[in-house]
Amino acid sequence: MEVKVKKDRRITRTKEAINRAFVELFAEKAFDRITINDIAERANVNRATVYLHYADKYDLLDKCIEDHLNQMVTACSLNKSFQQKVTDLFEATEALKSLFAYFEDHFLFFSSMLSSQNTVAFRECMLGITKTLIQKQIDMEGANRGMDPEVTLQFTASAFVGTVEWWIANQMPHPPAMMAEQAMKLLKRHDIYCMV
Repeated sequence: MEVKVKKDRRITRTKEAINRAFVELFAEKAFDRITINDIAERANVNRATVYLHYADKYDLLDKCIEDHLNQMVTACSLNKSFQQKVTDLFEATEALKSLFAYFEDHFLFFSSMLSSQNTVAFRECMLGITKTLIQKQIDMEGANRGMDPEVTLQFTASAFVGTVEWWIANQMPHPPAMMAEQAMKLLKRHDIYCMV
């Protein structure tokens, strides 16, 4: 049993090295110019090891995106909001702080994905996840009374993703906590308590 644990740790470390190498390369040059040799060399593994874990660089890109988007969701402390409406504003703000801290910790990845013409699909995936997360949080009474729920959802999700893009594109000019507090005030203003 102990041997299996060590093997799993090695596999995890190897995959992390491959992913880190890929993200670094993606930040440096166009996706179509990145080769498996480049990735293997940067990760300090051989080509066969890369192919052991990924079919090709497209598979690596897809899995890297999927992994980061899943981690983005789980980085938040309020995963329960998938099932129920969040009413505690302190908890909601803390969840947003966790989310912005995740963006900060993985700046290179998000910066590369959001600025590349080859990854328009990434923004669409991020927008879709954001829409799913905020759907149950929208109060269609009060400020949103009489509004079409789909329009309200699209507007709010697009505004949030656009704000994250602006923050990352401008080298994170404000700390995560401040961004979370500002986003929370804007969400509250539109009767949406929390998106995470």
